[in-house]
Amino acid sequence: MLDIFLKRAPFYYPAAKIFKRIEDKELDGYLCALSFPTLFYILSKELNREKAMKILEKIRIVFSVAPVDEKVIDLSLASDFKDFEDAVQYYSAVQAKAECIITRNKTDYIAGGIPVLTPDEYIVLNEGSISR
Repeated sequence: MLDIFLKRAPFYYPAAKIFKRIEDKELDGYLCALSFPTLFYILSKELNREKAMKILEKIRIVFSVAPVDEKVIDLSLASDFKDFEDAVQYYSAVQAKAECIITRNKTDYIAGGIPVLTPDEYIVLNEGSISR
């Protein structure tokens, strides 16, 4: 999300391409409930509060929210993840029955039931090439 809304080159294009496919209802997209306050914090520092809120409203229209409940927290606490936030993201995706997790932060995820892909990897696996 940050790559898209902060227009971070060279990461913007593949992330925006996936976002557009979710927006067009070609894919189902979920965002962990934990991501909203984290995104607000970073976006409001980089942009401002009003822009950050507008972005979150847009994201909420496009994405379903993968909840963080007791089971997600319990699984995260018992996991081997080094980073608790990554564990919460992962188990939130598991509970939402996500087919994969798309992130540039692949190395912090443990091997498990859900594939973890970068935006570039997702596009190559599902579309064959990244045309910019």
